[in-house]
Amino acid sequence: MRYKGILSYDGTKYSGYQKQVKDPTIQSELEKAFLLMTRIPTDTFAASRTDKGVHALHQVFHFDSELDLTSSEWTRALNKRLPEDIRILKIVKVKPDFHARHMAKSKIYTYKISKKPLSAFKANHEVYSERFNYDIVKDLLKVIEGTHDFSGFSPNKELKPPIKTIYSFKSSETKTHYIFKIHGNHFLRFMVRIIMGNVIAIGEGKKPINQLELLLETKDRNLSAMTAPAKGLYLTHIYYR
Repeated sequence: MRYKGILSYDGTKYSGYQKQVKDPTIQSELEKAFLLMTRIPTDTFAASRTDKGVHALHQVFHFDSELDLTSSEWTRALNKRLPEDIRILKIVKVKPDFHARHMAKSKIYTYKISKKPLSAFKANHEVYSERFNYDIVKDLLKVIEGTHDFSGFSPNKELKPPIKTIYSFKSSETKTHYIFKIHGNHFLRFMVRIIMGNVIAIGEGKKPINQLELLLETKDRNLSAMTAPAKGLYLTHIYYR
């Protein structure tokens, strides 16, 4: 039987989602929990390989198992064996051909910028910029929307197709934060963080107002601002066709 799981995690202590030989990762902890629970090695396949320090509110994965268990049985048993900064939210049966990564239609990422210096309890979960001027950047985000070649927003060492579609790039302001949400069909590695790094640089006056347009037009990664810190980024939702 094939199962689909929804997972949330605090990425602070982990070197990203995908398994690595030596460093702790979300996938390695998840598969360790399956082994402790079932005594059977279980391979898991996730929708997104989030990077070191990136968090997830809604990561999707799938796995195969001969065990016929309910969502609550899977969830309760696995959460007992997972670290507290990794939580299973739900596990459901799906069709045998479901694939968490290949069938993903689009993803939403959220980036959080605090208006105040960070406390010890928030230091790993958002960023703070003393000179960030939200009024400068809030009307510039639509430049990113649409189908573009995003070569200027990623090292793309994997040489993946750089043309992606961004359905929306919106922001909102609360009493305590500036919240940025970007929804796209696919993303290159570091793409969201590089976009946000340039947004922050514009807001701080370190890059020109037309910086986002410039990178889209030139496709020159060397003109980019620094990549925004991973700790402010959250994988928020994944949609399926």
